[in-house]
Amino acid sequence: MIGYVAAETPVFVGFYAASAIKDHLIGYVSSLRQRFPGLKILIGGPDLYDCESYLNVGADAYCIGEGEETIVELLDYCRGRKERSEIRGIAYKENGEIRHTLERALIANLDDLPIPAWDRFDLNKYYDYHVFDMRIPYTSIMTSRGCPFRCSYCISHRIWRHKYRLRSPEHVLREIDYLVRDRGVRYLTFQDDIWSWMNDEWAMTVCRELISRKYDLKWRCILHPLSFMKSRREILPMMREAGCTSITTGLQSASKTILRNIKRSPQEPEALADLIDVMKGQGILNNTAFIFGLPGETEETMEESILYGLKVKPTFCAFYVLSVLPGSDIWHMQKEGNFHSLPVDIIKQKCKEGARRFYTNPGVMFNIFRSIMKTNPGWLLMAFGHLKYLLEMSGIFRAKARSID
Repeated sequence: MIGYVAAETPVFVGFYAASAIKDHLIGYVSSLRQRFPGLKILIGGPDLYDCESYLNVGADAYCIGEGEETIVELLDYCRGRKERSEIRGIAYKENGEIRHTLERALIANLDDLPIPAWDRFDLNKYYDYHVFDMRIPYTSIMTSRGCPFRCSYCISHRIWRHKYRLRSPEHVLREIDYLVRDRGVRYLTFQDDIWSWMNDEWAMTVCRELISRKYDLKWRCILHPLSFMKSRREILPMMREAGCTSITTGLQSASKTILRNIKRSPQEPEALADLIDVMKGQGILNNTAFIFGLPGETEETMEESILYGLKVKPTFCAFYVLSVLPGSDIWHMQKEGNFHSLPVDIIKQKCKEGARRFYTNPGVMFNIFRSIMKTNPGWLLMAFGHLKYLLEMSGIFRAKARSID
């Protein structure tokens, strides 16, 4: 990075900020500020509730929320044409104090946004080794912004101000057409919090159009356990015919008590079991995620989630240690002294145990092997080169000590 800045002398350097990469990013910003005192450094991303950490080490401004309009004005600031105080939707540090400007309105119609400049990226450089049938060129897009839920561990609903906005099928398909026809994309990930929430017609329209185009395109998305409750047996076959080969779902806990504690529905375990059954019938892979350490968590509730995974047998199960995100309900509870959890060592151990028990289950291993052989046998050759990592991820071998807090 330092070499690039020295050689190219950019107008500004911008970074994406998330709590998972905070320490690394703070190090980058600090190093750049020391080496280039006059360089403009801009930050944006979901770690906005701790924007002070980035501003304190030298960032010039933190973009709060959507950045498409804000970045244009920040460019004027970087060129000396505008003061930071005039720009809506940012935070900055002045005279030792953190200042927040007036809030910027959300973009009313996402179709007003242009298609991203995908020609600036070499999409052959991106690849997800966790996906069996992954192909290049590969990229990801978003068809919506926001989430209708208010999960206590999450901040997405706060970032998007409790609003859910969806691009039109025509706008989405225009981007997909460009990616496939002009950029040669063969695998696509929809990064929406929930793909096509409560809009069956939108999902069916997109699927019908993709089917009619006959693209050599595979894709995956994220669904909620309650997605397509009344129409999943109609929509999932269409998704599969349109190229969907993998779906991620976040149950977080199989315990009805824990689900109530985090503002989720206690009906979700049964709904997800049915959804996974439909996926299996269509040959769609599923990855179900659990979070251990949520409010009210006990060893018994964690065991309940592990047993659920072993009973329902999605293609994959992921067991994560709770990360308390700044701005979330749990973060506020923690600050007020109202959040008490099990010792982190117990939670970590239970996550490893869950992964080990799931990935050594004969039925699970058979399903995974069958999926690999059916979709991409060549993946096995790649896997041997990363065997240690895969065994650590599965919980079979113990990973070297590393911070995951």
